[in-house]
Amino acid sequence: MEQSQIIIYRTPNGETEIDVKIVDQTIWLTLTQIADLFNKNKSTISRHLNNIYKQEELNQKATVAKNATVQMEGNRRVERTIEYYNLDAIISVGYRVSSKEGTQFRIWANNVLKEYLIKGYVINEKRLKDQAEQLASLKNTVNLLNNVLDRKELSTDEATGLLKVVTDYAYALDILDKYDHQQLTIEGTTSKSLFIIDYHDAIKAIVNLKDKFGGSWLFGNEKDQSFRSSISTIYQTFEGVDLYPSVE
Repeated sequence: MEQSQIIIYRTPNGETEIDVKIVDQTIWLTLTQIADLFNKNKSTISRHLNNIYKQEELNQKATVAKNATVQMEGNRRVERTIEYYNLDAIISVGYRVSSKEGTQFRIWANNVLKEYLIKGYVINEKRLKDQAEQLASLKNTVNLLNNVLDRKELSTDEATGLLKVVTDYAYALDILDKYDHQQLTIEGTTSKSLFIIDYHDAIKAIVNLKDKFGGSWLFGNEKDQSFRSSISTIYQTFEGVDLYPSVE
């Protein structure tokens, strides 16, 4: 399981406390914890869970997660894999045992998850704001570099080329950012291809870059056929007309 948040659930009578895991916006309990929650033995809970999955009431892969944990057994440290069941599975068991505790837990869980999601939204909103500020800072830096290029204050071709790469990268980053926020508008497109590169020419250019920048075995390695497919898609035509206009 991924990193989780732990919240303590206390039964209304105060007799039982359960450490509840929250992962992926839902609640998870072990078989033992579910048994404690509903005041039933583990074999009863296990039988209900098996019937739930056997009758395809729930998808087992979607509602069960495994987590490795280290336990002390005497003087030995033993690693065991423990299964956790999510809120859907817990509620389904609660219906089958007709437990008042199940209803109380469901109400509590829904309130906890609602609060958790609201807090998560606030955190994500702050993260997006921070990313936007970082992007703005990068753009300002790159614009400054671009001004330096225009004034030709650099002394070497290598430095000029490096700054040009950074400037072009920021332009691409800006386009992606506008696309993500549905603010992208591209004008001046043409259906006439001014330059066409095929897969083999592209690979040759990548090999040249690899040799130029140290020859790392990681550089330019294809993970699948998607690069070849992308190039073919870019130059697709229908009745002699390019499907994707060029901004060249």
